[in-house]
Amino acid sequence: MAHPIKEKDPTLKRRAGQAGVEANRKIRSKRFEISFTPEEWVALQQRASEAGASSTAIYARSVLLPSNHLADQETKAEHKLRVQLLASLGKIGSNINQIARSLNRMKMWNDTTKGMFQELAKIQEGVSTISQLFKEKK
Repeated sequence: MAHPIKEKDPTLKRRAGQAGVEANRKIRSKRFEISFTPEEWVALQQRASEAGASSTAIYARSVLLPSNHLADQETKAEHKLRVQLLASLGKIGSNINQIARSLNRMKMWNDTTKGMFQELAKIQEGVSTISQLFKEKK
């Protein structure tokens, strides 16, 4: 069976993370340079840090193009928190699966174990929903 050849859009990044944690997916091919004194550079970096920007470039872009920057507002701290939350949710999901597996292996199946299994299924569904929402935030 022949597979259709998928053409890649040359204006889009090939992989995530090419430009840090921002939400932009398009390749930036135009360059804009400004020279700073050492004091100006330190001041710019300090302002970027105070604003919570993950890089000086992201901060400068947010100041120069504020309407375009709204989608790129995830800071380093927010990105780190999102990654940690996803990792924790994955561990919780794994623990729920282990408990469910143990319940399924029990020889005695009564109303209590059925109720526990149903509650675990609800919790697992909630964890999956939260995980999906955080993954979509990227």
